Amino acid sequence: MEHDLRFRFDYGKVIPWVRRVQLGNQRPRHPDEARLGDSATEPHPVGTSEEPGRAASNLETVTAGERHGRHPDFKKLLREISARIALSTSRADHGLLAVAGPDALLLTGPDLEPYEEDAEGNPVEVLHREHDPGSDIRVMEGIRRGHRGRFTLHEGEGMDWVLTWSHSYEELPVPADPDSAQRATEDFWRGWASDVESRGEFDGAVSRSLLVLRGLTHARTGGIVAAATAALPEDFGGERNWDYRFTWLRDAALTIEVLVEHRHTHGALLWRDWLLRAVAGDPQQLQIMYGVDGRRDLAERELDHLSGYENSRPVRIGNGAVEQYQADVAGEVMMALATLRDNGVEENDYSWGLQCNLLGFCELRMDEPDNGIWEMRGDTHFFTHGRVMMWAAFNEGIRAVTEHGLTGDVAHWKEMRDRLHREIWDKGYNRDLGYFTQTYDNTEVDASLLQLPQTGFIAPDHPAMLRTVERIEHELQGEEGQVWRYRTTDAGTSMDGLSGREYPFLICTFWLVEQYARSGRIEDAQRLMRTTVGFASDLGLLSEEYDVAQHRLAGNFPQAFSHLGLIRAADALEAAQRDS
Repeated sequence: MEHDLRFRFDYGKVIPWVRRVQLGNQRPRHPDEARLGDSATEPHPVGTSEEPGRAASNLETVTAGERHGRHPDFKKLLREISARIALSTSRADHGLLAVAGPDALLLTGPDLEPYEEDAEGNPVEVLHREHDPGSDIRVMEGIRRGHRGRFTLHEGEGMDWVLTWSHSYEELPVPADPDSAQRATEDFWRGWASDVESRGEFDGAVSRSLLVLRGLTHARTGGIVAAATAALPEDFGGERNWDYRFTWLRDAALTIEVLVEHRHTHGALLWRDWLLRAVAGDPQQLQIMYGVDGRRDLAERELDHLSGYENSRPVRIGNGAVEQYQADVAGEVMMALATLRDNGVEENDYSWGLQCNLLGFCELRMDEPDNGIWEMRGDTHFFTHGRVMMWAAFNEGIRAVTEHGLTGDVAHWKEMRDRLHREIWDKGYNRDLGYFTQTYDNTEVDASLLQLPQTGFIAPDHPAMLRTVERIEHELQGEEGQVWRYRTTDAGTSMDGLSGREYPFLICTFWLVEQYARSGRIEDAQRLMRTTVGFASDLGLLSEEYDVAQHRLAGNFPQAFSHLGLIRAADALEAAQRDS
């Protein structure tokens, strides 16, 4: 086995300095003491923050109830678990330290030796193999540097390396003990999974999807990221590459709905707290997305020094869609919070006040076109889906007062809801063609229209909805029954303002499965569900899209949207089979 390591920071743009360091066993120091005593020539004091022997003796047993997430203070429990892992006995007494700017990485494990290569890949003699202080901090023009080692392993044997991040100006944390970390991780996730409720033919896929959604949820902040990656292409070799490592209100809200329906309300409450912090203030300043910690500045930039996955450029970090107005978002948040309320979670003054502010936001933007659920980078329009979600927002506000006894201006909200209802049937439904349209000013269909019955605006088996489904099948359904979001063209004239095409969108296919199941087409739903679940990786993970022709997943991975769509579809199919 050969291990070849090259440290790079800032998305591969910055080469850090690297040195071999000794890990001491000194006592933990007070932060002020550390800052006052450190030498200016030692930018990163190196040592353990606890004596290994003492650390091992401080480990405690986690009870089954704690592992299942029923600990009275779940966030505190997770901090305790993290601390126990960090304080586990470290096997290493030295390591490789890489530093650049505010970041530091410490690698501990079996020794790796330094090497150098010229621009053509020819080996260059390493002058300082012993890593005297400062000897390997040199950065020479045209020289590529790294560390490598060759090791022999027999069946049943293994080796561990631990990579630990820290701020470069703080004392290094204790590297985790791999065995202890693995045991703690397995205990937590097995405990959490034992509480997952799923039934029917697809219970394995549902359980895995619930685990994915929990894994995309930040344990301390409650923020739920849309996906774990950035810039994995929706069109291989094209420009449809986005950063999904943020919390979209829509995606998070839909995630909360399925978690609550499967009895995982704790994560939902964490997200509600996150929402209150992120959206605090003037409702006119509501964004469609935030950082996982609630930050607002997500400015998009392109990393020109990277070639991208399979030459899919540009590589983007940050997301320009943060500046967009998307009319559907408030409705999806209101529906998620209504699901919490319907499942017995009480409102407090802050959470209900937030929802009243969201309705005020809808009213303020009532006459404003938007970019739509798919974040079109072209012109704005009145998207039928977005207008229905605004209707849903007011509908849930009314239900909160009439069914749960909260206070609010029901008469005014009914006026807003009824106005939208009339408008949608007048402008979003084409009576001549007999189906709902993507926008008020075109005759295209859009897969987001499959969500209309989910809001209560229309029944799944309503003739207008059935004709809309028929049109979607004709215009947007392709090979293996997979569904595109909307029609795109290679010529760059698509409504989204981008060049190239994309692959079928997995949540759209799951929405169609749900629609089939809820409108009585159980065999069609079952057949399409089996096909689409079969596209998952060997670990049961789904990305955003699927390339049927090449039999490969496309887009960021794993994708919350796809997994929550799978759960909803499986639930709808199981309910339809049970009631038939």
